[in-house]
Amino acid sequence: MSPPPDPPVDEPGSSHRGMIPREDLPFLPKIKWRFWVPVLAILVAFPLLWGIKRDREARRMREQLLREHAALTARLGPDYRTARRFIEASALEAVGPYAGDFRDPSLTLEGMTREPVLYGRLRVHEVHAPADVAASIRHRYPDQVSSCLGLEPVFARELFDKGAFLLPSFVDAVRGANSSERLHALREDLIFRLRRDTAMLVEHLRRPYLVLVVDEARASVDGPTRVFVYDLPARRLVLRARGEGTDVRVIPFRMAGLPSPPPRARPLTGSSVSGHDCSVANATRQVLGVAPMGMLHAPDSPAPVADAGPVATDASSAPALDASP
Repeated sequence: MSPPPDPPVDEPGSSHRGMIPREDLPFLPKIKWRFWVPVLAILVAFPLLWGIKRDREARRMREQLLREHAALTARLGPDYRTARRFIEASALEAVGPYAGDFRDPSLTLEGMTREPVLYGRLRVHEVHAPADVAASIRHRYPDQVSSCLGLEPVFARELFDKGAFLLPSFVDAVRGANSSERLHALREDLIFRLRRDTAMLVEHLRRPYLVLVVDEARASVDGPTRVFVYDLPARRLVLRARGEGTDVRVIPFRMAGLPSPPPRARPLTGSSVSGHDCSVANATRQVLGVAPMGMLHAPDSPAPVADAGPVATDASSAPALDASP
């Protein structure tokens, strides 16, 4: 048996004291630089190839979704966009300077109340451009004009909200989507809206009249309100009216025998929404040639009594004074 090799002797000045040279360790693999070339190439190429694959898939889904959108909205889309542009243009006209009362002879209150009307309420200070109409018409302001006129409203804000997938902005969103996940979500949203909202949109677009109520003040009760009625199929104005909202008083009452909280004492003023809006409805009725709303058989207000000076008191009617001590 041969003796073990002597340990290596470190040369003076060597930085590898106590270490065995690599050449004397045959059990360690010697990996050359040629091995790393394909490994690095794979590591670099895999993300690139994966990105190219995802881009191709997204491009294919985008083109397919654009074709589906064009085919599924071919009939409804143009009608919706035309109606929406008309509503925006009408709203801009309505918030401009008031041009006086007007009524087309073909319009009657009976015709307006025969079936639902497309209805929206705006405020003058909120609308300066077509893009502002949607934001203003979406506000759920307290409103009694339609009730006081006897109208059955279907709200224009629903037409604006639920028809957004028919606008060019939806197509722009599809073209700007960079991932298949985003495109898949847009496709699911399109299918959902088509199934849920198509029938409602078609019904709204078939309404005979568009009614726009425009408040001149920041709060409806603080100023006059205008009422505009448009023939929606013919795209023309048929009524323009304006009311101050100050000539109606709403009188609260309680039916006997029904449980209710005790009445609160409050002045009867025209500053309530109901009083203001019913006053505007009365002004609209007058332009339509219809008698305004009011209490039937209500007595007229008593005439003021003229000041006749002090009234002499009859001695027989004067109260008796007790003169006893």
